[in-house]
Order: sequence, then structure tokens, then C-alpha cells
Amino acid sequence: MGSSYWLAEVLLALAALLVANQYWYLARERSQSPALLVVAGCLCLALAAFVGAYRYGVDPQITELHRALSRLSGFLTFSSVGLALLWVYFVPAIGRQTRAPAYAALVLLAGSALGVMESGLIPPGSVSSLWSSIGLAGWLAVALLTRLRGHRLGRGEALLLASGPVLVIIASTVIGTGPSKLLGLARMNWFHLLLALGMMTLLWGRPLFDHVDGEAHHEPK
Repeated sequence: MGSSYWLAEVLLALAALLVANQYWYLARERSQSPALLVVAGCLCLALAAFVGAYRYGVDPQITELHRALSRLSGFLTFSSVGLALLWVYFVPAIGRQTRAPAYAALVLLAGSALGVMESGLIPPGSVSSLWSSIGLAGWLAVALLTRLRGHRLGRGEALLLASGPVLVIIASTVIGTGPSKLLGLARMNWFHLLLALGMMTLLWGRPLFDHVDGEAHHEPK
């Protein structure tokens, strides 16, 4: 069964790269720090997924590398996305014309995870889950706020954006990564497919960042 895992990993990596590409335009051409955070989170996930595909499809000897990159993705992917959405929604003026704050935010996210692990306050294996949960909560909160307030995103876009963290939570808590099958497909494959779909919903969050750019063009001279 494990021989088919590589394909789901490839699909997850491609989904993450697609989202990263869409947000990289905002980070590169418009120097938006929040957009760069989304790119960084997606690239972490894509790297872990591509290494996972190589592990399952070619060389199982890199299992430890895959696990290490998956932990890194756990620390940074969803926490970066959640922070980016909260940032662009509540304080869009900060980091609008510079990417420097994004680098500082990434260092703080990684450093805070390392500090909590070293402190022993939380079991090391739970830190990535906690950071991911916090990021997913921020992602969902922004999507629901845009849905309730009916501005900056269309209601359909807001609902699609809100479905992202829901899909990720279902993948993590309901589906899991066990070897058994669900509806004829390995749970591991369902897990990666739902993560891919969840990441793809970020494509409907781009108007939040486009709105920031539009504000910049309408500022008084």
C-alpha cells in the first residue's frame, strides 16, 4: 500500500507550489511581508512533500530527513499562513512596502517553537501541532470575519477560504495517517489529498492582499 503514497505527496507538493507562485507575485512585485509569509509556509510544505515522495517512491533510507522536514513544516506552514492572514486583515499598512518584517516574523516563529521545546513546558512532539493549531485558528478567524462583515472578500470567496483550515483539521484529527483504507483509499493518501485541497483554498484569499495594494494606489499624494 505504501508504494502509492508518493503520488499523493507529489500532488500536495504541487498544490503548495501553485499557491506559493500566486503569492510570490505579491511578495516580489509589491513587497508585501504578509504575502512572503504565505510563500515561506507553502515552500516548507512543498519541500517536505517532495522529500516524502522520494522516500516512498525511491529511497526509504531518507525517512529521518522526511520526518525532520515534516516537523519543520509543522512549525512554520500553518502558523505562517495564519499570521499572514491576521496581519493583512488587521494591520495591512505594516510591511506593505518592505519584506524585512516577514523575515523577522519567520525567525520569531521558528525561535519561539525552539524555545518552547527547550523549555520543556510542552512535550516536543506537541509543539508543531500547537503552532499549527494556532495558525489554523487565525486563518479560520479571518475567513469568518470577512464572511460576516461582507467586505474585502466576496461571501463565496470567504467560505472557500474558511474551508481550508476545516479540511486540514479533518485530515489531521479524523482521517489520520494510519495504514488502513477509507472508501478504498489509504488514509495516508486521504490525509495528503485533503491537505492539498486545504492549501488550494488560499487562492481565494488573494483579494485580501490585492485590496492592500489597491489602498496604496489610492492614498493622497
